[in-house]
Amino acid sequence: MKHTVQACRNWVTGSLLTVSLSLSGCITISPNAPGLSWKSLTKPKIQRASYEEKVEEAPGDPKHPAKLKLAYGRLMEESGQVNEARRSYLSVTEIQPKNVEAILGLARLDQLSGNLEQAEQNFKRAVKIAPTSASAQFGLGQFHASQKQWKEASEALTKAMLAEPDESQYRYALAVSLVHCGDVDSALPHFIRTIGDAEAHYNVGLILQEEGKLDEAERQFSLAVTKKPELTAAQNWLAHLRQQREAQALAAQPAPPAENFTSPIVPTAHRTQTPAAGTSQALQLPVRQMTEQQREQAMNQVLPAGG
Repeated sequence: MKHTVQACRNWVTGSLLTVSLSLSGCITISPNAPGLSWKSLTKPKIQRASYEEKVEEAPGDPKHPAKLKLAYGRLMEESGQVNEARRSYLSVTEIQPKNVEAILGLARLDQLSGNLEQAEQNFKRAVKIAPTSASAQFGLGQFHASQKQWKEASEALTKAMLAEPDESQYRYALAVSLVHCGDVDSALPHFIRTIGDAEAHYNVGLILQEEGKLDEAERQFSLAVTKKPELTAAQNWLAHLRQQREAQALAAQPAPPAENFTSPIVPTAHRTQTPAAGTSQALQLPVRQMTEQQREQAMNQVLPAGG
């Protein structure tokens, strides 16, 4: 599929160059400008290409007008020219109302613009027209994933993966949705096949950590480190979770009891005063704490005059 898209892009670019004298506008496209597909929905807009002027609608090809307009629409979508891409996709649907790729293009543009209801309708329309289309199922699955509808996402992505088992993008997206569904055992083989064994456990750990399942996440990070000790990111996350666990355990411990010692209690009705000079030490003690000798001494004690 990737080769097909690239071939179409090269073909439409060559076609546009042959008619460049008939275009009144010009564009500036960075060779590495990110597209507007599902992969770039979360990328900052500052990374997208800038444009000097509006591009005029591409001229039609008398032999293959829909094919040319579809390729041109993809080029404009990937370059950030949303309005121009939409016009091209709509032109294709006017010629071929059931053109799945054009409908998917409109769905992606609707999702990008925040028109989620229309986007979902177009994704489902594409699937209804071509139930066995891997790209249609993938588009619908990715839409559900963006809305955190993981069960629906995994169902559509499973169909996309089965339609094109060698497409790593489909398999990877399916693995992500399966982890979110709680089916880690089914997700791991897909992750392992696309990114490797230790990295698979690391990715699972990241998703589980994001969902607050810290015990399970720690286990996955530990497996990743065991299988690849040099995987620094997994080491860092494992250390972070263990520190977090220790902090939580300390916070949950009850405060230590106060030191157990006795202290004479002064009734609230009395004021504590410094004993007068010459007062016997025995008088400073409560009667119940005196020895027999101290009590006798206290009875015989004579305070200084004026005391």
